[in-house]
Amino acid sequence: MVEKRTLVFVMLATIVWAALASAFVGYYYLENSNNSAQLKSANNSLDAVASSYFDASSKYNSLQSEYGAVYGNYYYLPQNSDYTPLMPSLGTLITDFSGNYSSLLAQTDLNGTYNQLLNDYQTLSQTGNVSRSDFENLLGEYYDLFSLSAIRDLGLSISNAATLSVNVEINENGTVQWSNKTQVPAGTTLFEITQQISVVKYTYDAAYQPGHVFVDSINNLAEYTNPSGTAGYSWLWYYSNDNGKTWISGPVGCDAWLLSNGSLYLWNYTSWSFP
Repeated sequence: MVEKRTLVFVMLATIVWAALASAFVGYYYLENSNNSAQLKSANNSLDAVASSYFDASSKYNSLQSEYGAVYGNYYYLPQNSDYTPLMPSLGTLITDFSGNYSSLLAQTDLNGTYNQLLNDYQTLSQTGNVSRSDFENLLGEYYDLFSLSAIRDLGLSISNAATLSVNVEINENGTVQWSNKTQVPAGTTLFEITQQISVVKYTYDAAYQPGHVFVDSINNLAEYTNPSGTAGYSWLWYYSNDNGKTWISGPVGCDAWLLSNGSLYLWNYTSWSFP
């Protein structure tokens, strides 16, 4: 759990550093150019980023502190104890999460994960005797959702001052569709831009992670598996750091991958088989 908190903190700090660094570079360039109109716009952007970041970090810190209290009670309780008395505080934490990130829960993947967490919490609450491992699993389930939501929220907080330009290729079994220099706000995922530029059908699975979305079809071209289950076609995604010379297979679900400015992505209708 401690490693997860450290990882989230580092990711949040990196995103904020990049956004603010870019904004300040623009600020001083415009100041030296004596362009008052653009300078005013840059100042407004900086103010917006600072204000949005303050709100995002305040929510994060509040929930992180609340989580720390619940985790501390869990950690120091003897292992053979009944953890039922800790369930109300975890329930309050889940409720406070939904209140702070209610706008994010309109996103399909986060909403599905939250509903699964809520269902798991209610089911465990009715058992009458909660073991340490059951409570630990539920606490981990909450923290996974909280970590992803905090990153998404920070991305949205800087989206008004940071717009990305990305390139996406969709290879439909030889028929290629390019969407070049597509403008999206910071914090956009590969899943979201794919929905924006094509017709996507997908399956949501809360147990599938990182990311909970499996793409079933793009532009009505669906995955296929032969009757014996030994071969077929699936939609797989890749990214390139060298302008398409080398493609790297996507390491997580498309809904868990944040886009980078100037990046290049590929959806490929890929054949597969088992020996």
